[in-house]
Amino acid sequence: MEKKPFLRSIDGLEEFPLESLAEYSSHGIPLECIIPGIDGKKIRPGRTIWERFASFFPLDPLDMSLSLGEGDTPYLKASPSMQRFTGLSRLFFKNEAVNPTWSFKDRGSFFCVQLSLRLGEKRCATISTGNMGHSMAAYGKRAGLETLIFIPRGTPSQKILPMLLHQGRVITLKGKSFSELKTKVLTLSRDCGLRTVTGNGPHRIEGYKSLSFELAEQSGGDLPDYIALPVSATGHARGVYKGFIELYQSGIISRIPRLILVQAARNAPLALPLKRGEARVLPFSDFTTAASALITGDPPGGDAFLRLALDNRWLGETVTEEEIFRGVSLLASEGIYAEASSATVVCALKKLVRKGALDASSTVAAIITGSGLKNDPGIFGGLPLPPEMDPVELELFLRGASS
Repeated sequence: MEKKPFLRSIDGLEEFPLESLAEYSSHGIPLECIIPGIDGKKIRPGRTIWERFASFFPLDPLDMSLSLGEGDTPYLKASPSMQRFTGLSRLFFKNEAVNPTWSFKDRGSFFCVQLSLRLGEKRCATISTGNMGHSMAAYGKRAGLETLIFIPRGTPSQKILPMLLHQGRVITLKGKSFSELKTKVLTLSRDCGLRTVTGNGPHRIEGYKSLSFELAEQSGGDLPDYIALPVSATGHARGVYKGFIELYQSGIISRIPRLILVQAARNAPLALPLKRGEARVLPFSDFTTAASALITGDPPGGDAFLRLALDNRWLGETVTEEEIFRGVSLLASEGIYAEASSATVVCALKKLVRKGALDASSTVAAIITGSGLKNDPGIFGGLPLPPEMDPVELELFLRGASS
């Protein structure tokens, strides 16, 4: 009889049942789901990524009635002007902003509510800077679950509003460090028997890896050499990597893309040590950044993640606030209105090419993780207001424009 899926720490030293509330081992090492027999998994016929790759998920079959249409997002070739700016002639954008709640978080939320219902749970919970809270509120409501959402002070109101409209119970937490708040919430939740998921959780990662499955399909077998993505904690990057590892183990792909991890210079606990070739997190505190989705200053399990990154020769880069705003503007010129956190990848790629760390002939897929609809308008300062015209002025304008 084939062994059932289970959780294991990424150092391989501890195992937990799939339904465990834990996200880390007793030594603080992140957990991941292990699916026995992964090397024999095959792609099936199906309409969605979840159906085609159903055997690669630890819950099979998935209940598609809980889907809001997440995944299968566009894979777009960058314009000539963006290619010139970055120095990359083979640059693509994977636009996760078109997911149902406008971010990549929907992939993980879809899987998390599946697990909660399968286990007969009545509530789900998350601690979030906004995107995951919005996503869990929507998917929790879809699944008929009560959803608790813990957010830090300063979460943009445009991220809070949809949580409330989806009838999530939103609680703002007092405290300076989001990393410390996250640790406290997870400890209390475990003691109370409440499943509180974070971006690092092993079950969310199972949803995130679906992005890798899509890239394998959309690239037509010509996989990118690199996947560039902004990181706050480590879950999204680990999910993308895990997806490619499992495709490689099953014989569907013949090589594994390297990752490029990008953070704001004002909070770079992972990207900065990675640039230096160091395997220890460099904690940040008391910072402000327009990249409001990237505020984990001391990511749990970060040392183990950095060892993984160094072992696989991943790249790290940081960008200034000015470079973040430039990235938003440049992506808008591509027709993509991106969250500031997502826009970090644009100038990071340019810097890596310029310093020679990234070959200009490389094929790179940059992940646009969230929509600009989540941006706090205040971060852009005093944008000019559109001109007002009466009918006479409008006629003069249109006649002048057509001449």
